[in-house]
Amino acid sequence: MRLLLSICCIFSLLGCDVQNKEEKNDLQAHPIAKDSINKKKDTIPVSSELPRGLDTTIDETSRFIAGLPMAGNRLRGVASYGFYQVHTKRMQELFRRVKSKRLQPMTQFSQTELAADKVGEGTLFYPFSGPDALHAVTLFPNYKQYVFIAFEPPGTFKKFSSRDTSGIPDYLQSVQININEVTNYSYFITDKMRKFITAEKVDGALPLIGLFLVHTEHTLIGHGRRYLHANGTIDTNPRDTSKIPAQEVHDIYFTKNGTTYIQRLTYIYANLGNAAYSGKIGFSNNIPLRTFLNGMSRFNTYVKSASYLMHNAGFSEIRNFLLSKANTVFQDDTGIPFENYDQRTWDFVFYGRYARPINLFAKRYSPALDSAYANPSFTKRPLPFMSGYLLRRGDAQNIYKAIRKSAR
Repeated sequence: MRLLLSICCIFSLLGCDVQNKEEKNDLQAHPIAKDSINKKKDTIPVSSELPRGLDTTIDETSRFIAGLPMAGNRLRGVASYGFYQVHTKRMQELFRRVKSKRLQPMTQFSQTELAADKVGEGTLFYPFSGPDALHAVTLFPNYKQYVFIAFEPPGTFKKFSSRDTSGIPDYLQSVQININEVTNYSYFITDKMRKFITAEKVDGALPLIGLFLVHTEHTLIGHGRRYLHANGTIDTNPRDTSKIPAQEVHDIYFTKNGTTYIQRLTYIYANLGNAAYSGKIGFSNNIPLRTFLNGMSRFNTYVKSASYLMHNAGFSEIRNFLLSKANTVFQDDTGIPFENYDQRTWDFVFYGRYARPINLFAKRYSPALDSAYANPSFTKRPLPFMSGYLLRRGDAQNIYKAIRKSAR
């Protein structure tokens, strides 16, 4: 058993690469303060959805590290420095390539294949997400809320100053290093990212999420912290009456450029393995998180480049949760094993073609999924974009959508 848990923990390091329950566990249950947004009124939507005390500087910070034009003047002085001009050029070239080769086809695919799955204003649950807002908001745009759970620490939105630029070149270099995998290969490698996380440079997922949101034409309204309690509720009180301390969660509020429709991405730093690992409580015993997730209703799920973690017994609890609660699961073969889907409960649409996993995960070959792709009774459609571990293998790419029959 210890060996199995050790293997699961190793895979966990290699990995990443709730609609409301009648207001009880609603992520929007927090105090209101229309006048708490310290930005120009004509640039920030005034809404009862916004909590108190948001950090409203994150749009400028994110646009700064993204190499994009900034609305404010606080950091414009840095733009004349040679190191920043080089960074800006690199970021523009990188995202120009990513958008033309991957994001534009994804957008078209989303409109034809995924838009009809949205229920109401929409909740997307993305386990093992890392900071990958890039693909989540492209494939699932206009969702009211996105819930990310990952093993990368949240980090901070660094406060830059044009008066002291001494640490900025190194920080921007760390930005380029940390987004290298997701822009070139479409996924994060958790152990690599954690290696480059330092207090002086990129220190977690949040600044990268902000970067991806502004590069996908979003305006960031603010960042705030709330706390997950033992009964599964989330609010701004950091204390809990139980022995289990309240767990910090992070919210990023944003709009699509040119609109006033407020969306939220909630990032939860947690261990989704059954057992405790690296100081983080296991999912089996994380009652607050399990209660919160079980309170979600009518949500869709996205899983990509998840190191086949849910193929392991050590990740059975999160796998079983998705199988019991998700409306749809849009995933590649690294997610829930196809063999675990009960075909009396689920319908499927298969995209691309099935190919054997990369050498690192060769033992995760699925004869059942291979047969399903070859079975003429299943719906199969082209996949116009590449992502995941097989991105470099030409058209050897599989993604499929599982749709709960009762959700149709």
